[in-house]
Amino acid sequence: MMSKTTERSRFSGKSGSEMTGWAWLALPGIAFVVVLFLVPLGGMVLVSLGMPDWTVFHYARLLDTTAYLSIMKTTLAISVTVTALAVVIGYPFAYVLTTSGKALRTFLLICVVLPYFTSVLVRTFAWLVLLGRGGVLNEIMLGLGLTSMPIQMLYNRFGVIVGMVHIVLPMIILPLYTVMSGIDGRLVRAARACGASPAGAFVSVFFPLSVPGVVAGVMLVFIYCLGFYITPALMGGLSDTMITMAISSQVVDQLNWAFGSALSVVLLASVVALLWIGSRFFPLDRLLGLKRGLSTASGEGHHVSSLWLTGLAAAVNRLGDTGPAFGARLLPVFAFVVGLMLLAPGAVITYLSFSSAKYLVFPAPGFSLHNYQAYLSDPTWLRATFVSLRVAVLAGLIATILGTLLSLGLMRGNLPGRNGLLILLLTPIIMPTVVVAVAIYFLFVQFGLQGTEIGLAIAHAVYAMPFVVVIVLTSLQSLNPSLEKAGLSLGANPVAAFRTITFPLIRPTLIVAGFFAFLNSFDDVVYALFLGAGKLNTLPMRMWEGIKQDVSPTISAVATLQMLLAALAITLGSLMTPRAK
Repeated sequence: MMSKTTERSRFSGKSGSEMTGWAWLALPGIAFVVVLFLVPLGGMVLVSLGMPDWTVFHYARLLDTTAYLSIMKTTLAISVTVTALAVVIGYPFAYVLTTSGKALRTFLLICVVLPYFTSVLVRTFAWLVLLGRGGVLNEIMLGLGLTSMPIQMLYNRFGVIVGMVHIVLPMIILPLYTVMSGIDGRLVRAARACGASPAGAFVSVFFPLSVPGVVAGVMLVFIYCLGFYITPALMGGLSDTMITMAISSQVVDQLNWAFGSALSVVLLASVVALLWIGSRFFPLDRLLGLKRGLSTASGEGHHVSSLWLTGLAAAVNRLGDTGPAFGARLLPVFAFVVGLMLLAPGAVITYLSFSSAKYLVFPAPGFSLHNYQAYLSDPTWLRATFVSLRVAVLAGLIATILGTLLSLGLMRGNLPGRNGLLILLLTPIIMPTVVVAVAIYFLFVQFGLQGTEIGLAIAHAVYAMPFVVVIVLTSLQSLNPSLEKAGLSLGANPVAAFRTITFPLIRPTLIVAGFFAFLNSFDDVVYALFLGAGKLNTLPMRMWEGIKQDVSPTISAVATLQMLLAALAITLGSLMTPRAK
């Protein structure tokens, strides 16, 4: 009789040493990533070295120029500050999210997920409206008599940090929530039964077990901050220039490809080094979305313990129960307020999109649909919308088809080095978007693909495909192989069994994955900025230009429609999830 392990390997490829026919399905996706991700990055390195006249002049210039050293210090300072604030705010929020009741947990999850799927450009635009000299916050403070004149909160370091913290908070809350949800509550109760106070049990038991989530969140947020472009470019001043803005200036404005490549390589090397260091504490396959990769090992990650935590737990225990109980009452209030702050920018933009005023003013003097009418009657806006739709549909199809085939090949093909290959395939998710866009730009220039819809769609698919892989692999891992085996035992061939049994089970997952791939493309600015070459005007690019030149009320209507699209994506995902399971 076939053993359980052998039976599972027949369907998932998790054991055995020989590749199966399923492995061929992974080939197109692997080739896609190699040609459009690895090769461009390698080409960018060669360009930075002055190929064919090899030189390190551009790196020497980078180290010898005070201005660029100052930009790197600014990038590091802003990234560290934003990451630290995100941890301080995100950790208690995630703790409440994990331990609260159903009603509060549902509200907090909405507060995290909705902004996460809302375009970064839309959220940045919302903060421009909130923090401007005539913006919502200044109008409220003036109305309450808290200040006698508007406070400058934009085009300085304060505005950049506020905007970036708001954008990265979901990125640190979600991994924290994932790890905290997996902590066995019985361990904390056992510590309490042994005489520990609530705070002591938290510090000695709960917090050490949550450290992997902190490490993952810090890595994700810090790397993302290093590659931040949209928010500092729109909300910062001259003293807040980050390395991504310098790269854009060199490549797009000055056409100094070699020096722009050198800056990109420095940023790329920094990210790779951080990933390598972080992988010593937190496995990259879990960081990128898979708890155990594709192996059958049962390792649960690294446990973290240290003497200072034990000493801190003992010190906190001496404080008694009064302090922790007070904190326990305050934490839900804190999380609720943070949740409102996460939703507030989007809510304000939605409110102002229905304003009857000819310009953005708070409070609205009346309500009207003229902003939506202006959008629907403007050929420029409509043309940009249709370009974005065509590009996003094509990118979604490419990413979904290749990502699904790749997932099946990885899951069932028994490929050698699958976990390492998986990490490589998912790397585009956390690489700075500016760096990947610059690298692909150099490749597309050689083939005349820059400034074309097909070129932009292919580039978007490079970024979107890893999301599809994560979603589809997770669904495949949850399937019961005995279902397909039953079909085979009844006389169906492998193709027929997959078509009639497995495919209907994962079809809802494919729809969700495809829609999220579409959304990633539809909301993109950075790839369009580099690869559009002034020829393509997508909807986000039209918004970008409008925000930089003159903040029109029409943009609030467009931003509201984009948030509605994100809400539809979340609704679709929630409706499809039970069927996918």
